Amino acid sequence: MKAETRVIEAPGLRFAWLWWLLGWALVVLTVNDSLEMHPPAAFELVSDKLVHFVGYFALAMWFAGVTRARRYPLVGVLLIGLGGLLEILQGMMNNGRQAEWLDLLADSLGVIAALGLAYAGLGRWAMWIERLLGVQKK
Repeated sequence: MKAETRVIEAPGLRFAWLWWLLGWALVVLTVNDSLEMHPPAAFELVSDKLVHFVGYFALAMWFAGVTRARRYPLVGVLLIGLGGLLEILQGMMNNGRQAEWLDLLADSLGVIAALGLAYAGLGRWAMWIERLLGVQKK
């Protein structure tokens, strides 16, 4: 394992590479869903702002679970930056989607709520799952 990887990932994760791979897959899905011409039909059943809040809450909690607590602020800045970038791109693309700064606010509140819970102890969820499955790093 490279030194820079050990600085980022949560200590004690045997399958850190898998957790990170799945997290990046979630980011790719988020980017795709944010920039496609018509959002998935399932998203139309609930408030757009709730979808933004829950989506970014999930991303922040995911990455909090696979990184060290001292990196939570970086996770927050990067995810909020992603939300802002996607809103700008939606405004520039002229594909029927529009930039809404209240969406960025919902993204930001989701990130802040997740990281608050991560600091409170829920950020160790990936280690709990590995322990539950009996595959934790020794």
